[in-house]
Amino acid sequence: MTTQTADPIAAEVAKGIALLTQGDIAGAERIGESLAARGNDAGALHLLAMVRARQNRLEEAAQLIGRALVLAPGQPQMLFNHGKLLALLQRDTEAARALEAAANALPGYAEAWQTLAEVQRRMGNIGGAEKSFRKALALEPRHLLARLSLGVLLIETERTPEAETLLAEGLAQAPDNMLKAAFAYNLGVAQQDQGKREAALENFTRVRALDPAGSVNLDFNRANILCELSRMDEAEALLAGMIKRNPDNDEAHLSYNKLLYSMKRDEKFLASYDSAPQTTSLQLGRASLLATAGRADEARDIYAGILAQEPGNQEAVTGMAEGLSKLGRHAEAVSALETALARAPDSLVLITGLAGAALQDRDPQKAAAMAQKVLARAPHDQLALALLGAAWRLMDDDRHEALNGYDDLIQLFDLEPPDGFSGMAEFNAALNGLLDGLHNSRRDIQSLRRGSQTYGALFSARHELVEKLRRRINEAMDRYIAAIKPDAAHPFAGRRGQGFRYQGSWSSRLSNQGYHVNHIHHQGWISSSYYVDVPDAAKDKTAQEGWIKFGEPAFDIGLKPRRTIQPAPGRLVLFPSYMWHGTIPFHGQARTTIAFDAVPR
Repeated sequence: MTTQTADPIAAEVAKGIALLTQGDIAGAERIGESLAARGNDAGALHLLAMVRARQNRLEEAAQLIGRALVLAPGQPQMLFNHGKLLALLQRDTEAARALEAAANALPGYAEAWQTLAEVQRRMGNIGGAEKSFRKALALEPRHLLARLSLGVLLIETERTPEAETLLAEGLAQAPDNMLKAAFAYNLGVAQQDQGKREAALENFTRVRALDPAGSVNLDFNRANILCELSRMDEAEALLAGMIKRNPDNDEAHLSYNKLLYSMKRDEKFLASYDSAPQTTSLQLGRASLLATAGRADEARDIYAGILAQEPGNQEAVTGMAEGLSKLGRHAEAVSALETALARAPDSLVLITGLAGAALQDRDPQKAAAMAQKVLARAPHDQLALALLGAAWRLMDDDRHEALNGYDDLIQLFDLEPPDGFSGMAEFNAALNGLLDGLHNSRRDIQSLRRGSQTYGALFSARHELVEKLRRRINEAMDRYIAAIKPDAAHPFAGRRGQGFRYQGSWSSRLSNQGYHVNHIHHQGWISSSYYVDVPDAAKDKTAQEGWIKFGEPAFDIGLKPRRTIQPAPGRLVLFPSYMWHGTIPFHGQARTTIAFDAVPR
């Protein structure tokens, strides 16, 4: 291990390493310190470094191995241990350099490639990480950590079929329950992405059996799949069980009661909160559900109670302000938010809330100033962009036209029939039949009034007809993005990069007299509406029933729609996600759409 030390020192180093391997850290420390006190010896410094690492004194350990490498440059095991320590210290550039040198010096050592791959992945070097994981597996095919990590990387890079194969093999090889649970969970994720929901559910259920005390997020995955499979009773029971085991789990209460509300199970709605601990987070969840259900007075009482105890609670302040604004008490909403901002002047949540409240109080100058303050720190905040555009429009500031691009950035695409269909009427009839089985909520959710929305990510369900449509949508998206005029300073055009990915996808169905309230899409860049089925009333260009409208905010500040578009089966409408949009109520048969949000790659 050393090049300039006498054999007795090497023997002492070997003895220290043996003690360390046996767990006798104190014994190894005595030997290491004694040897280090006699002078610089690479092996002794390395031993003492390993002792310091076991004592969690990582900086000292890294310095000691650094000194050892000066004495024995290129020593493979020292390079490897140095790289591991640097990685633990988040000094990734140095760690990658040391680990790559160790891996090349130890060509048959899979562990070096595995550790290097983890550092490369953390640095964002996805291609390098994949190569290193594969080298580790080539050297040691049963290196389960490398197999698991590579499977996760393949999921993250949207190569889920390959990940599924890799992870299924790992699950069969895993020797203990914890490792089996990790493989089964990620296998379920890969299967869920491919629309193999039953298989994914089976693996998520297996994870819970293998690791009963594991992450509660697993049960949310299971509940979501059950909803997608229209197994509502099972989803309800699963969420109820989560609450019984963890009565203070605010996310479980929220998901459970959202499901009850969507299914019109009013006799149970909110009852879970009655026997739960009266924590602030649970009360905030209850208030948000009350507001969703139109019970604004009850929600406001809860917010007021929280603020009496916690005057600086930002979620309660914004909830209270929203309730006041809905009651037309805009000046009070502005005052409440300004008081809260005096306590937390950097809160983007409060600044955005104040922008909206000021706009409703007909103070567009203040609204614009607050929105711009948000955008200075979060330039892609879709709500702040929407509020700024509305404020500029109230001020007769022409910048609102440039921001929203009503004439240029809203584009229509009448899609060609997918392969195997003679026309869009035939295709949409088949697609509408498929969607019949997916619309299983019974009460208005999200922006819908008198309608339903599908659960989960529709494009991830891998329905054959939806996949055929997605291929046509991909083509339209490519044309739309290519046509965006380059403008680095524009909050929409400036985000154009190398393609796009879907952020969410769903189907909405409105019934007679239904409509979408005006809204934006907070998490998107490009949003959409594809028309599967349209009521006959939409043919009347004067009444414009069922048409999509743009530019009218979610609250009444005197701004009318800036542009309306006639829906037609087979038509895709694309537009910026921050653009206010809704639909005009209609009479007649159902209006069925598929929508998605996309973000830049």
